[in-house]
Amino acid sequence: MNEQAHKAITPEFLRSMSYPDFVALMKQDNTPPGSAYTVDYWIEHAGISNNSVLLDLACSTGYSSRYCFSKTSSSAEGIDISEIAISTAREKAAAMGAQDKLRYQVSDACSLPFSDDTFTHILGGCNFAFIQERSKALAEVARVLRPQGVICTSNFYYRKQPGQEIINSVYNAIGFRPDPDWTLKYWHDFFAREDLELYHEKNHELSSQPQEELKENLLRYVSAENEFTRELDETTQNAFYERYLAIREPLNDQRDYQGVTIQLWRKK
Repeated sequence: MNEQAHKAITPEFLRSMSYPDFVALMKQDNTPPGSAYTVDYWIEHAGISNNSVLLDLACSTGYSSRYCFSKTSSSAEGIDISEIAISTAREKAAAMGAQDKLRYQVSDACSLPFSDDTFTHILGGCNFAFIQERSKALAEVARVLRPQGVICTSNFYYRKQPGQEIINSVYNAIGFRPDPDWTLKYWHDFFAREDLELYHEKNHELSSQPQEELKENLLRYVSAENEFTRELDETTQNAFYERYLAIREPLNDQRDYQGVTIQLWRKK
């Protein structure tokens, strides 16, 4: 991105971007809940290896499939509806010399461009929550998954009821309205198709981060840790920080009501 393009990045411009596009523009590793811990759990308990063929569903910038490749040399296809995210995912795969084994394309999770029984594993993270027609997407995932293949998920769930103010704040931050009925039972019931069985699960309660600590961490990330934003001028960095903080504050407040469930579902 050239200097003139940097000058065009204002708080107003960043606020106008969708949440997925903002994450992709920032070249952020959009991780599943639990980040590397979760993907390590998937690798260990789902048996991901160098022979595995993964589908990184709603992959954003491709963190999960890249991480699995770095640990196991597995191959993957990634799909996302964000063109910016897919472009960034391809760039990150090329940077580690993995473009032949990690392939990304713009596609819809409800209409997957793959044949039946293609993949050994589906990396789902918390992506089903963000898919409007999630039951249709799950049917597509089951179609392209091989028998005895595994869906790897890591979903947020509500362990206590949040107020409408919390829900509205999250919606205003990311353009997506979570459902207070997304309890642990909801996710069990959602995945409990006749052709799927749960064989591993681990649950964690969440808690919010102190406000000042959150601000300090985000400022350090934008100004020093993120390889893209740390190269920008201070005004542009501040624009990224303001939008990032506006996203993370409501999500952080929500954590006092949430847990994360890591689940592995095997196709019969």
